[in-house]
Amino acid sequence: MKFTLSVDIFCEEELPDYVQQECGVELGGIVAMGFIKPGTWVGENDTERRNNLESSTWWNDGLGASPQTHWVVQNTRGSKPIGTPIEEDGYGMNAVERTGDDQEITFEALGVVDNRDFWGSMNRRPGWGFVAIIKNNSTERVGFYFQDASVYADINIPQSVKERANISGSVKLASDMSLGLPFTAPSSVFTP
Repeated sequence: MKFTLSVDIFCEEELPDYVQQECGVELGGIVAMGFIKPGTWVGENDTERRNNLESSTWWNDGLGASPQTHWVVQNTRGSKPIGTPIEEDGYGMNAVERTGDDQEITFEALGVVDNRDFWGSMNRRPGWGFVAIIKNNSTERVGFYFQDASVYADINIPQSVKERANISGSVKLASDMSLGLPFTAPSSVFTP
């Protein structure tokens, strides 16, 4: 008896063409962050999500909602290094399979005393939508959207009296090895 198994039915995925950037650069450094309350509708697919995330009206509606569903933290500094792949023993001729990855963004923000309750609330609630904003050029900001983020922030008081105290924290990202969704961040929301 002969069995035929067609794995492509489950795993087939069209790959888009690779496009190399010919000039210019996207600069690093997280200059602002956005947080979206768990359970807030962002969109059903990447197109809907990108349309909402690029809309200043969508952001302002959430910032002004009661209860509030969106928060923006300006003037930050932070970084997102590459993730660490999660590996397990493979099957057949594959020695190793990568099944996910651990990603973590670290950040610092000013405003220790006035924002104690805000950061404490962020620490206690899982499943945030998270947006990291980088500077693309002098006027344009690029955002990266991540679902299901876990936030941890605490007061950082340096030893030197010449340094400022700040909120230092990290955002752990749940990932299936997908990359954050890039979008053009509305300058009226993410440029102080």
